[in-house]
Amino acid sequence: MSYIEAILALFAIVDPIGNIPILLHVAEHTDNGQSQKAFNTAVTVGVLILLGFSFAGRVILNYVFHIQLADLQLAGGILLLIIAIDHLIFGSLRRSVMVTGTFSPYEIGCVPLACPLLAGPGAMVTSLTTLERSGPLKAVAAIAVVFGILWLIMRFIEPIHKFLGKMVCTVFSKVMCLFIASIGVHMIMSGLQYYFVTPK
Repeated sequence: MSYIEAILALFAIVDPIGNIPILLHVAEHTDNGQSQKAFNTAVTVGVLILLGFSFAGRVILNYVFHIQLADLQLAGGILLLIIAIDHLIFGSLRRSVMVTGTFSPYEIGCVPLACPLLAGPGAMVTSLTTLERSGPLKAVAAIAVVFGILWLIMRFIEPIHKFLGKMVCTVFSKVMCLFIASIGVHMIMSGLQYYFVTPK
């Protein structure tokens, strides 16, 4: 996996452009409209979650749960496939992060923005598998580039949303779901290869 492939895979999962309407909706529920603090918190916490899971995930898998990376690839691939199909047909991901009431920017930046929206199960599995298959440099580079782009989008989110419009953001999100489904299928096939093709 090249640097570009690693970045594109994580970009499709995080979906910064497709998530613009959700980010704007959630930001409306911050105290005194402190949306940028919520966005900054979301980026920081999201990066920490993905880095932590990427580097500690293998230890957790092997010594706590006693499972192989191939098992995680199978489970993660199936999960990504379900998320993509569910989001394409029902849009349940959007419903799961809709909030009511008013919260501090740090609360809403952590949940639901950082997790599960930006650094959810799909992003965690993708980051870990990238690190295991291609090394820590590519995994860290993918996280840094994607969340750097995400921070820029959040910094200028309102003019970007006005320029693109809700329809373009929604269509982009649906297109990204097709790539997420493809990544899920690839992960499933990689996991199956370990059991049925790779010599033990």
